[in-house]
Order: sequence, then structure tokens, then C-alpha cells
Amino acid sequence: MAIRQDPKQASLFKIEIKKMPEGYYSSGANPNLRRFVDEHETPYDYDYDDYRVLPFDHPITTHRATATYNMHRYWSKKPHDAVQQYVRHYTQCGDVVLDPFCGSGSTALAALIEGRVAIAIDLSPAATFITMNYCTPVDIEELQRAFDKLKNNVQSEINWLYETRCDRCDGKAITGYTVYSYIYECPRCLEKVPLFDCIQTQGQTATGNPKTIKACPYCYDNGNVEEISTRTQRYESIPVLVSYLCIEGCTPKRDRRQHNDSDPKKRDYFEKFDLGKLREIESKTITYWYPRDHMMNVDSDTGPWGDKWRAGSSNFRTVPELFTRRNLFALSLIKDYIHRIDSNIRNPFLFAFSSNILGVSTMVCESNTAILMGTYYIPSVSKEVNVFSSFKNKMNNVLRGLKEISTQINSQAILISTDTATDLNSISTDSIDYIFTDPPYGGNVQYGELNFIWEAWLKFDTRWHHNEIIINNTRGITDLAWADMMRQSMSECYRVLKPGRWISLCYHDTSEGTWELMQDLLAEVGFISEESDVALFIDAGQKSYNQLVAAKVTKRDLVINFRKPHPGELTQQLTLFGDEDQVTFTQKARAIIIESLEKHPGSSVDRLYDELVSRMVRKREFERHNFDEILRSVAEEVDGRWYLLETADQVEEGESQKETEAAAKLESFMQQYLKENTGELGVHYSDLFEQYLPIQDKPRRLMQEWLPEFFFKTEEGTWRPPANEDEREQKESLRTSGTLRRIKRFANALLEGVPPYEKDIPANTATAADWIRQCRRAGLYEQGRVLYEKGGFTFDSLSEEAQMEVEEDYQICVRRSARE
Repeated sequence: MAIRQDPKQASLFKIEIKKMPEGYYSSGANPNLRRFVDEHETPYDYDYDDYRVLPFDHPITTHRATATYNMHRYWSKKPHDAVQQYVRHYTQCGDVVLDPFCGSGSTALAALIEGRVAIAIDLSPAATFITMNYCTPVDIEELQRAFDKLKNNVQSEINWLYETRCDRCDGKAITGYTVYSYIYECPRCLEKVPLFDCIQTQGQTATGNPKTIKACPYCYDNGNVEEISTRTQRYESIPVLVSYLCIEGCTPKRDRRQHNDSDPKKRDYFEKFDLGKLREIESKTITYWYPRDHMMNVDSDTGPWGDKWRAGSSNFRTVPELFTRRNLFALSLIKDYIHRIDSNIRNPFLFAFSSNILGVSTMVCESNTAILMGTYYIPSVSKEVNVFSSFKNKMNNVLRGLKEISTQINSQAILISTDTATDLNSISTDSIDYIFTDPPYGGNVQYGELNFIWEAWLKFDTRWHHNEIIINNTRGITDLAWADMMRQSMSECYRVLKPGRWISLCYHDTSEGTWELMQDLLAEVGFISEESDVALFIDAGQKSYNQLVAAKVTKRDLVINFRKPHPGELTQQLTLFGDEDQVTFTQKARAIIIESLEKHPGSSVDRLYDELVSRMVRKREFERHNFDEILRSVAEEVDGRWYLLETADQVEEGESQKETEAAAKLESFMQQYLKENTGELGVHYSDLFEQYLPIQDKPRRLMQEWLPEFFFKTEEGTWRPPANEDEREQKESLRTSGTLRRIKRFANALLEGVPPYEKDIPANTATAADWIRQCRRAGLYEQGRVLYEKGGFTFDSLSEEAQMEVEEDYQICVRRSARE
């Protein structure tokens, strides 16, 4: 018989909550930082240090749909599980990991989960507060009890704020959301009309092209199409639609009504109960505290402050103006009760509260119930969300996330400090084992402006922006000022990092100027970039608004690794052609794009830009340029995908000559080798490479790229020269026609799962069969297998002999690709 456990005894079996060290978090500069470093660092030993770790070398694709990630929104946040892979690669248990621009704390959390020591620093108090909550295990049962108590205590006042009536049963109902719409004046009939009421129809641009527009309903009824433009003056915002939930038994529970409803009863209830409630709320004084700050501490209505919010153009001046009266009331009520909760579990509630703030503001779009991330924008048609319903959902997310974190964290060694990265004087020289950070690249994300609402509600100091490392045109902070502060920060990172250790920088910037500055200042302070042609990135799927609309944005987060040299190690010369002209840069950029499209035909523009930036910055070769012009010189766009132009893959005459001369030297070696080793059918690649190394004027393409265009691969995986003139002519034909390059592009498109370029598709089944044979002969076994399996060809139309040959070629490709 099963034994039932008394629920009251559950606490006897619950997991012990890890306790964080005293003084580990500070909303200002943490005075315990120096002592913390002294306690946890392993002193660097110049004589016996044997740290030799190669750079992390593979991209990461992850997702953001996790309980932990979804606890709090933050600008350009990285999934901690992706950062974990870097921490695990570069460090050992107990090593000290630093993030001087910690943001929401992904690096610190990754370090704690991996059993490392974490130091998280950020100038924004909102950032360090979020980091603290992400990195602090809590008693979930205690938190749940406090949450239940909060719901019971605020429910009656919340119900009063959102109560309404059901127009079906006349019973009690709760407002789910209310749609607000700004009013605009029609230029034709001069009627003032809510944008919500406008008719969506087809109109024309100034050049006569068709476009979807919002048309004046009064003019439309009279047979005229007059666009209501949101670029003209807009008047007050009014409620136009309410969605409610009946709580007295109607099915379905949810229904809606609007201000101009065709049903007179719904119109009557809208006026009497929905608008009536809003008038009642307007007549009441909000007795609870809420921030009355002017945006960005601007005390007048005229002076501009920032790039995302401007007093002269933004349509709100103070923090309260970003919320409807009802939602401001509800937020202040919940905030007041949170401050009555025991201080030991109060922070998770403030954490959830801050995460919920922007999602219940007037920035919420009616069409998708979300805000445009990374900007201040109040849409013409917005949605007033029920604050308490939204807060309950957010708090449940936090409970789920903290439950995950509480079981995953393997270290409590963390210190969080709200301070600048330009002066890390409390961290001793050569004490940090690894740095992973995502600095503010240029002005792409205006952290100070965007965090202001959170910091105002949490009563943090909002006067730190004069020290912010940012490019901000409105505030007059130039790229040179940004570079100077970033140079100080990277110099400090260089100083505190142990020799031979790595710093991983996450990039998400679109400004070519800051790319160029960043590569220069990292080399200037002494860092050595990794030697890799692989573009590393963290791709987490979701994109910010700016990422979605930008034409050349890095839609994935690039990661570039730099190393502090060992004592006595000569710093490599990073500038490979710094004094060369723009023509040279363009040639190298074209070569990178061509190579990328050879391997990944059908790439998007952002992927190609990633490749260019990643490889050029590593070599300190990045320069300002017209990316679109360079791209279009070698490729064309087909339905949003890019493919090489027919002329782009042709080897230049000079390069062709270099390859021919190199191949002649290798063939001479092959013939001598095979003459001396009569039992061998070919020469190993490694032996050929040894012969290739001394060649001074090497071709631009890698040897492995052009080798199949001159030689044949044997069954043993070695290489042999053409056995007769027929084979030599065959290779010459393949080389001059570019057939092998077409085969690789076509097969790579099939492998990538993208539509092949029309001009790369085999003309017929016989051509496809010949391509599979060429793959076998050139050692392109994987490509040959893919052509047969995924090319969509039916070889039944070939002669019986040809069918047998293509089947044999395919089987050989299968066996050899598996072996390789």
C-alpha cells in the first residue's frame, strides 16, 4: 500500500537553497571587490604557467524559449547556455570569469553553473539588479507562498480597476485589454477620425506604385480613397475597443465590443461601463507612489536628450505619460505591496515587476501585443493590457526560471558591482582567467536611455549617463569619444587578464566605423586575434526590431576571440595591408564573399556580412566600404537569397597562372614519387602539402580547393596526376568551364536546404550523371552522394549501361564519404 506524505512534511525533503555570500551585490561600486579577487584568484606563475588553450572554433545555434531566458527582457541578451560553452572551453573549475559589461548577467550565470568564480560589472544599476536576480537561488516554496499572499491582498483593488459588465448576460466581467487609437484629421473632408476606424485598402505611392493604406471612412463611403497618414499631426488617443472576460458563466468567456459597434447594446455598454470606469479612475487620486521623473532627467519640454528619446519629438515627457491612468494605478498598487514583503524575498518580485513594466505601457502594439525592442515608440493604435494578469504571467515565468537556476548553480562565488569598466583598479593585474563580454558597440543599443524606465520605477540613481560608453549623436558623443572610453576599458581588461588567456567579444553592431575602431584599439592595447577563417556566432532565433528591419545588420551575434600574449611572446603584426588602398580591400572583400557563396549558395545578406566582418576584423583589415556595391559586383539576389554571378567564379588570369605553376611542381613531385614507389597508386595530401609550402607566390585559393581541378583522387584517398592526354584534357575542360565549382555550389545548396541557383542546375539527367562521376574522380564524395540522393533526378531514362555506371559512381561516393 502506498504511503501518503503529509504536505506539511514536504519541507523535510526540499532541496537546500544555496546561500550567496554577504555583500556580493551592490547597486553602486561594490567595496568588497578587491577582497573578493584576493580570496579567489590563483596567482599567475610566470615560470610554471602551462595554459595553452586553442580558440573556441564552432558556431552555436540555440534558442531563447527557456524559462530562465524569459524571466526578464534585456537589450541584446545572450542565452547563458551558449556562453557556458565558451566558459567550459576556456576555463577550469574555480577559475575567475569576468564580464565588465554584464548586462543581464548571462556570463555570470554561465560561470556559476560551470562551477567558476564570477565577477559581473555594469554601469547601469538596472543591469546589475537583473544580473543579481539571475544569479541568486531562492526558496521557490517561500516565494510561491508570498506570491499567493500578494494576489489575495491586491485582488479587490485590481478588480475595481478592471471591472466591467458582460453585454450578453449583464453579469460581472473583467477587462482583458483595451485598444486605444490616436485621432487624425482627413485632409479631404477635415473630419477627425481614429486610425482604428480607417479602412485598409489599396492606394498609390507618389510614383504611382500600389501600396496598402489606411483610408478615411467618411470619404470612402462617398466613393473617394483618401489616405490618413500617421506622419501628420495626431490628436488625443481614445479607447476604441474592449475585450472582456465574463465571470458569470457565458460561453465563450471572452467577447469584445467597440465604440462604434453595429450592435446598439454593445455601444451602450461600451459607453456606460468601459468608458464610465475610465472616467471614474480619472476622478480618483492615486495614493500609492509612482515615479514622476521627467524622461532622462530633462526638466523642460524643449531640450533634446538622446537618440531613442527626444524631448522635442517624442510624444511623452515624463515616465507616467508612458502609461494609461488605469495601468499607472495598478502598477503603483502592486509596487506598494511588494515593499511590504520580507526583504529576503522581495527582490524576485521587483525583478518580475520591472520585467513587466514595458509590456503594460502604451508602447504595446495592438497588432502583436508586443513592444518594438530597442526604441521608444508609441504606436498610433496601442493596447492597454491588464496589468495584474500580465504580472501574474511574468511572476509565474520567474518562478519557473528560478526553479531551473536553483538546481543548476554549482558555485556561489560571485561579486556584482555597479561601476565603470574604464577603471578596474580593485582587480589586481594578471588575476582573471577569462573574459566573455558584450560591450556597447557604438550607438546600436542605447542602454542608458532604454534602462531609464526600469531605473525610475526601482528608485535607482538615473544620473550615471555622463559616464556611459556610447555613441549618441543627439548628446554629442562621437565615435572618437566612444573609442577613447572603450580603449580604456579594453586596456583594463588586458591588464587584469592573465597572460595567455582569452577574451571573447560578442558583436552585434551595424556600424562599419566602430568595427574599424574596435579592431584597431584591441591591437593597440596588445591583444592577439585568433587565427581562424570560421565565422563564430551565437544564433538564438529571435531578432530585435532594429535587427529585423536593417538591411545589413548582423542578425546573429558574432563572437571574436582575442588572446593576451605570454611573457616574451612577440605580438603578431596584425595589419596585413593597412597602408594599401581601397582597391586592395575591395579585392579581398570580393574574394571572401565569393568563397562564402561557393560554400553556402543562397546565403542571406546578413550571413555574408557576418563572414566579411568576422574574417576582416580578426586580421585587422576591416575598412569602411560600400558593402552593397561589393556584393552586387560578384552576386545577384533571387528572392532574398544571393548567388554568384557566372563571371564571379572564373579564376582571374593571374591566379590561374599561379595555380597552373603550383600544380606543375606538384605533378613533377608526384611522378618522381610514383616512379620511386612502384606499389603506390597516388601521393598523400600531406606529402603534397609539404611540397606546396615552399612555393613563394601561392595562389589565393587554398590548395584543397584547386587540387581536384588538376588531379584525380584514388580509392585509397591519395592523389595521382592524369594518366594520359584524354584525362589531362578532361581536367583542363573542367577547369576552364568552372564545372567543378558549379557542381560544388549545386551540391552545397542541396546540403544547405536552399533553392539552387538556376544557372548551377545540371541541364539534364545525363549531365547530372556525369557530375556524379566527376565528384567521384575529384574526391568530392559527399557532393556526389548528395547529387544522387537529393538532386531529384530519375536515371531511368539513361541506357542500362549508363544507369549501372551512375549507380557504381554513387556507391563509391557513399563508401568513401563514410570512410572520410
